Amino acid sequence: NFFHWLFDVLPRLGICEKKIDLNQIDYFLLPSISRKFQSETFESLKIPNKKLISSEEYRHIKPDKLIITDHPYMITNNIEIDINNVPKWIIIWLREKFLSQIEYDKTHFPKKIYISREDSESNVAKMRAVTNEDEIKNYLKNENFEIICLSDLSFIQQVKLFYTAECIVGLHGAGFANLSFCKEGTKVIEFVNIRNDYILDNIAKINNLNFKSIRCEASSYDLGTQLGHIKVPLNDLKEKLKI
Repeated sequence: NFFHWLFDVLPRLGICEKKIDLNQIDYFLLPSISRKFQSETFESLKIPNKKLISSEEYRHIKPDKLIITDHPYMITNNIEIDINNVPKWIIIWLREKFLSQIEYDKTHFPKKIYISREDSESNVAKMRAVTNEDEIKNYLKNENFEIICLSDLSFIQQVKLFYTAECIVGLHGAGFANLSFCKEGTKVIEFVNIRNDYILDNIAKINNLNFKSIRCEASSYDLGTQLGHIKVPLNDLKEKLKI
């Protein structure tokens, strides 16, 4: 998904470019290139689409020379630990590569946004939701928030959206990988179940964001700690917005 593309796949280019000019590489073998954000990120990095090979299509390759990297942050081989400790260098690398490009996009974005997951194509999209989302949305609209579906935006527009936002609210999900691009001090309120990890807390700490979570008991944990529908107490949200 989007999160793992930004943190597991793209940083490998950062590792490679310390040792070799990426222009010298003929092809890049990738997990997939079917999603819009995948081709858009490489286009932003000035790597042409003709150099991208999907391992979904090409299960075997025979190169003259093969360059591989370690995983950018898997150190202990325990994903539950390592994913909560994404290293600072990845955030710095992402900001260096993509923030310089937002000036070329002329779209004007709101300062207060709610990230909707109704457009999510994840295979767990129906297993993680806010059960009282209509109530939450109505309240936020009255507080001059705009509801945003990230799939409506290009990758660079998403970068600009998070960079220019002053307050961001939403349910835990891959789109919040874009917190990497926020300005220092941006207010962020994450809705999440109480058994979920602290991935976003780590990103927020690195970027010095004003980050708060509203952690709620989920309706079910049968399919994993990240899953299960939650009901967000409206009063908790109001209190977090005041602070």
